[in-house]
Amino acid sequence: MASSAVLSRLPSLRYFVEVAREGSFRAAADKVNIAPSAVSKQIKNLEETLGVELFIRGRGRAGLELTEAGEILLHRCTSVINELVVAREELQELHGIQRGHLRLGVNEALATDLLPGILNNLHRNYPNLKYTIMVENTPDMLARLRDGDIEIGLGYNIPMTGEFEILATLKRRTYLITPRNHPLAKRQRVKLEEITGEKFIFPDPSLTLHQMLHDAFIRSGVDVRPIMTTNSFTLLRQMVENGMGVSMVIGRFLQRRTEQIAFIEITDAAIDRKALSCCRIAGRTPSISSAAFSAGIKALFAQYGG
Repeated sequence: MASSAVLSRLPSLRYFVEVAREGSFRAAADKVNIAPSAVSKQIKNLEETLGVELFIRGRGRAGLELTEAGEILLHRCTSVINELVVAREELQELHGIQRGHLRLGVNEALATDLLPGILNNLHRNYPNLKYTIMVENTPDMLARLRDGDIEIGLGYNIPMTGEFEILATLKRRTYLITPRNHPLAKRQRVKLEEITGEKFIFPDPSLTLHQMLHDAFIRSGVDVRPIMTTNSFTLLRQMVENGMGVSMVIGRFLQRRTEQIAFIEITDAAIDRKALSCCRIAGRTPSISSAAFSAGIKALFAQYGG
């Protein structure tokens, strides 16, 4: 197809992306503030131009599903949208505005420990930079990366595939955390068997750490007393600090504030050192703001021991 024909279809492509994301013509129409019939017509024109069907049009609540051709087009459109965002930032830089937008996804534990210090440094160097920070578990964060909602992801258990470009990686130790007055609090290291019978605060099953601890306890024959489960590491640490029980976390940045909890390294071979990774979608041009963020992460990882 000639480039002029592609450019003439840009409104249709925009409506296609919205329909694919919302799952219906009506929801997409509400989002772009036009009639559903107009959105449907634009999609039909796009399908005729490309010579393919983009959606499987189900009935009732089944809604719309992308065909294989639709999946391919959505992937390419997402890349184009990302490039346009980068181009806009570069044009702003060219005119001396020096204003950008960092779109970042991060695991919840890092949002309270590692991230505030990084953002403070960025804000000092780039005072006009805007931020969109999405706090997600790793699968949801990767989905946002694919959709182009965020540009950089920072989290655990990033798959080492060609889909993602790993910008920096840090292997982190696993720690038992206890109140300051706990009998193990003054120890530097501890084995899993030493926490048998302890009241234990578990991370939620939706989090990678939950399965890691569950498997390690089984391999080591350790039996703890579950007293609470939460998907918030902020609440988990607060409850440990209050003496409700003990727990485990990966790493110990704690740049935001000093908490009244003790960190004791777990030395058992049953506990693997987990990799913290900073990544983006491979092949996409990085914006100036994301390049600055990844440079800050690389510098931090280079000086940090885990």
